[in-house]
Formats: sequence, C-alpha cells, structure tokens
Amino acid sequence: MCNDHAGIGTPGAASAAPGSPVNRRLVLGGAVAAAVGGLSLLGAGPAAAATSQNGWPASTSLPLSILTVGAVTFPQGVRSGAPHTILGYVARRFNSEVEALRKGECWGYNFRKISGSTSYSNHASGTAIDVNAPEHFLGASGTFSAAQVRAIRSILSACDGVVRWGGDYSNRKDEMHFELVRGPGDPAVAALARKLGGGSSTPPPAPSGPTWRVVRRGKQGYYVTALQRLLRQHGRPLTVDGVFGSGTEAQVVAFQKSRGLAADGVVGVKTWTALQVTRRDGGKGQAVFGLQHCASVKGFRTAQDGLFGPKTKTAIVSFQRSRGLVADGVVGPRTWAALVA
Repeated sequence: MCNDHAGIGTPGAASAAPGSPVNRRLVLGGAVAAAVGGLSLLGAGPAAAATSQNGWPASTSLPLSILTVGAVTFPQGVRSGAPHTILGYVARRFNSEVEALRKGECWGYNFRKISGSTSYSNHASGTAIDVNAPEHFLGASGTFSAAQVRAIRSILSACDGVVRWGGDYSNRKDEMHFELVRGPGDPAVAALARKLGGGSSTPPPAPSGPTWRVVRRGKQGYYVTALQRLLRQHGRPLTVDGVFGSGTEAQVVAFQKSRGLAADGVVGVKTWTALQVTRRDGGKGQAVFGLQHCASVKGFRTAQDGLFGPKTKTAIVSFQRSRGLVADGVVGPRTWAALVA
C-alpha cells in the first residue's frame, strides 16, 4: 500500500504533516536527468537490491521513461516498457474521462520504503503513479463523485486485473494512487501491454468516440426497432415495427428540433448520441426493450420484457466481451453503438 511523500520535498521546501492534503505537492527528492534508454538520478548512491511490494525490482538506478499526458509530466517518469504503457494508458484515460490532470500534482517514480514498514513502495520500482494528489490526499475517502468512480472502474476493468486503485484499499484509502499489482513475470502484464500498445514506451491514446450506424427513411431491421424504442423513451409517439417510414421520420425530425440538431430526419452520430440513454441492472422502460431486442438478434438472447435484470446483464456482458468493450454490463454510448451496428 502506498504512503505519502512527507519529508521528501525539494531542498528548502516546507515540510508537511503526514496525511495532510499538501503532502504530495512536495516535489520528489533527487535531481533528474535524461539518459539513453530512460532517466536516471544524478548523485544517487549504489543501486539497492530490493523489491517493491508488488514484486518488481526497486532501485535508485532503474530504466525509467518520461511520462507526459497533455501538459503534465510525471516527475522522474515511470518504469520503461510494460509499466510505462499500462500506467500511461491509465493516466490518459483518467485525464480525459475522470478529471484533467494538473501540473505539479502528479507523481511517478520515488525510491523509498512505505512509512513505518520494511517494504518498499511500488513507487520505488517505478510501477505506481499518483494523480491530482492535493485533491485526493492520503486517508481521504469520497473525493471523487459517483460518475468519476464509474469512470475509474471502467479504466480498471480495461486493465484486466493488472492495476489497482488506492481507493479500493481495505484500510487507509489513497484515492490519488494507481499501481501495478502483478509481478514482472506475470503473463497478464505482458498481455495487457500488448493489448494497449505492444509494450511501447509511448502511451496509447484514450479510446475514440463510438462509431454509429447512419439510419434514414426506407431502412428496416433491429436497429430501426432500437431507434423507435429510444424515440418512445423520449416521449415521441409512434408504432414500433422496425420500419423507418414517414411516421418514424416525422418523429426523428421533431426530436432533432427539440435538441437543436439539424432537422433532416437522418439519424447519425449527433442524433444517436442525443437519443441514447445509459441503462444498467435495475433499469426498465422503452430503452431496455430496445437493447434487449438488439442483443437477442445478435445471438445474446434475453427476455424482451423491458426489465434490466440479471439475465439481461449476463447477455450484455457476453456481448460486450465479444466486441472488445469494457464488460461491465452497463449499456452506454459505446455499447449502444455496437448493439445497433
């Protein structure tokens, strides 16, 4: 478990009490210099034969690579190779989906033991990062909104059990903190690195937006049924028959006008985005009818009763896995786009 950086500030910097909100604002100790193949500490002593808590070698002389996300650079970087790829992915998605990273508030490598322990911190092996530390300081709980926590869960799910969030610690929380929890010999680490970017030191970009099917008058099929269900979810009166006729077109135009969209009767990315509603276990209504119909047509059969229960969730999770989506059972924009594709 990660602890704070108290007492490791830059020369002349004021110290802070352990666990205080400003602890992680202290710049990590030691000068940093670029070196071939990564970064190294100037003036550091001999490399220590040590292992961090997650089983990775910890030392004052590691193969480190700079980690930059947008305008933010993590001081001293993180371990080169798979850890850089994985933690870079986490940082990029956090920046785009949870909250923007802030300069001077994000940390990477730091060779030290966990306070009050003989174990080395995972920062000491370059396999952990802290993000926006002052806002999510050590020991605090509930510093993220429910929506932000859902986004964090999505990131963790995509990391296949290789990454742990400090907000999930059983005792003292550390909500700024993300770390690898699999050792260097674990095949899951290499597999995840390949999945995210082949182990390159350049972090892959965050996922782009979903690609939506374009639907217009004259089309028919399961995706039109889903469209009609979503229109009814938004209070538009029409018959659900899977046929995009004049009546459906009129309701699409009326919906587009109500949302300030181009009222052309063509359902593209902007109209789908406005129509889709996130549904999960416990949901009900017209949108659930629509997603159940699409899943069943695509071979992931479930009752079409408008009730998002355990069997529907199981079908959605299986569908998401088959499409390489985050298998969380939540039907958001990406899953909707895949369902109507």
